[in-house]
Amino acid sequence: MLRFRLKLSLLVVVLLPILISLGVWQVSRYQDKLKLEQVYESRRQLAPLSLSSLSDLESWSDPLFLPLEVTGQFISNQYFLLDNQVFQGKPGYQVLMPFVSHGGDWLLINRGWIPLQNRETLPEITTPSGTQTIQGRIYRSFGDSFMLSEDLWSEGWPKRIQSLDFDRIEKTLNRKLPAITLVLSHGEPGAEQVKPISINMKSEKHLAYAIQWFAMALVLVGLYIFRMRRPPQNRPVKQEG
Repeated sequence: MLRFRLKLSLLVVVLLPILISLGVWQVSRYQDKLKLEQVYESRRQLAPLSLSSLSDLESWSDPLFLPLEVTGQFISNQYFLLDNQVFQGKPGYQVLMPFVSHGGDWLLINRGWIPLQNRETLPEITTPSGTQTIQGRIYRSFGDSFMLSEDLWSEGWPKRIQSLDFDRIEKTLNRKLPAITLVLSHGEPGAEQVKPISINMKSEKHLAYAIQWFAMALVLVGLYIFRMRRPPQNRPVKQEG
């Protein structure tokens, strides 16, 4: 019986910190996601800002989700196709094209999603020419992109890429760009099939996961206390015949 209790205690010592750590991690994720949702809601109703108003980034600790209007031209002969993008169950690309404002600032525009037709041939994109005034919402990536293989970029254009590496994009374009994209609004000049900006997992989901981990930890402690307080059962003594 003593040996069993030692093994049970060791199991609880190992599992309990893991369950509590997972619960604390999900609480942290809940707080981060809740803050992100609040930022999105507070900026969803704002009038579009100008690109010059974002030049002083001290005014915005994070420009995520801010609406933006910019006038300039698409750089239609140099664009990127972000691979492994699924929309409504179909594979395709996100079209990422540089845009230069009248003030000479460069910005990477997410023109939207296009379906994959043939992996051997890259699709040709129709781009409106001349001066355009476009509106969209600022977005930045969270974490690393999903890659099926090494991210090798071809020499010519367009370039099929698997990750949004802004350092690499800047070197390729030989231009300075902010590490954000402007996701075009539906119906804007140059917009393809625009995937709406959304938060993948709501904060409530993380809170529910945290409660589950803490509940499992509580059940483990309860079962442990019950088992340790249970009086040992005496085994029947075998009689020699």
